[in-house]
Amino acid sequence: MLITKKNCWLACFLFLALKLTAQTYEPGNVYFDKNKWVEFIPGTMPLVISVPHGGSIEPADVPDRTCPGVVTVTDGRTINLARAIIDVFKKNYGFYPSIIICHLKRLKVDVNREIEVATCGNEDMKVPWRYWHEMIDTAIAQAKSKYGKTIYIDLHGQGHPNQRLELGYLLDNEQLQQSSKSKDDTVFSSISSLHNLIESSGDKLKLKELLTGPNAFGTWMVESGFPATPSQQDPYPYPNEKYFDGGFNVRRFTQEPNVIGWQIESNNRGVRDNMTSCYSFAEAFSKNIIRYINTYLNIDTKSIGK
Repeated sequence: MLITKKNCWLACFLFLALKLTAQTYEPGNVYFDKNKWVEFIPGTMPLVISVPHGGSIEPADVPDRTCPGVVTVTDGRTINLARAIIDVFKKNYGFYPSIIICHLKRLKVDVNREIEVATCGNEDMKVPWRYWHEMIDTAIAQAKSKYGKTIYIDLHGQGHPNQRLELGYLLDNEQLQQSSKSKDDTVFSSISSLHNLIESSGDKLKLKELLTGPNAFGTWMVESGFPATPSQQDPYPYPNEKYFDGGFNVRRFTQEPNVIGWQIESNNRGVRDNMTSCYSFAEAFSKNIIRYINTYLNIDTKSIGK
């Protein structure tokens, strides 16, 4: 078999899935690594959310990351945002997503980077990094074992001047612009984080419609009162605008079969500046995720959580 990067990810996933079947992770319980640096809340629906950069724990005996290319900014109140999402799903629907939270400050480890950059070579920090990724693998495997497929969301916060949600599908500003304006966007389908959804439809679903059509997730969020790009209303960020197009986690986990997903870079004002905003966002997010599951995953939401 030709060894490709995708095949390596699939082999890694299968190995971890077999390894993790020895322990059962039950919804209703909360799991931690031994230092309580990584938290795993197993869910009851085909949705997995990770929060990599909201942590505040700074172990004094762990040196700060200083290797080349390091970013250490904390995504403020993204943990609060994730907990609001769980609360709203439970209240409105009776089921809820799996949540994986890194409580370590990004200054110590970045779980949204390849392991050497994530830890700057610190062997102690490789332990929580591995636990983080194993718990996401576990959550995805559990969701797929029950529903056949799942959505994966990597939840972040951004401080760019334009106050809108930045939805990262692994396509940069220029690629989004080309996809929006082109009659044939298939060139970008295979590299986007929605490629599994498009392929499973027999290419009946088109990337452009999933990004900027009337039934795109971003379009629905704008209609719910939360500006977003890409969307029908705001199809792509301009070349000079800062925009996060998705990182290591989204790239890694959407390589797995039957997983689709994207990165959400949440703006501060009206989304996570206070708990009222967090819950308002959670209401819109949960409603539109349910709509997405109904529209694209062919899962009857009445059966979820049963």
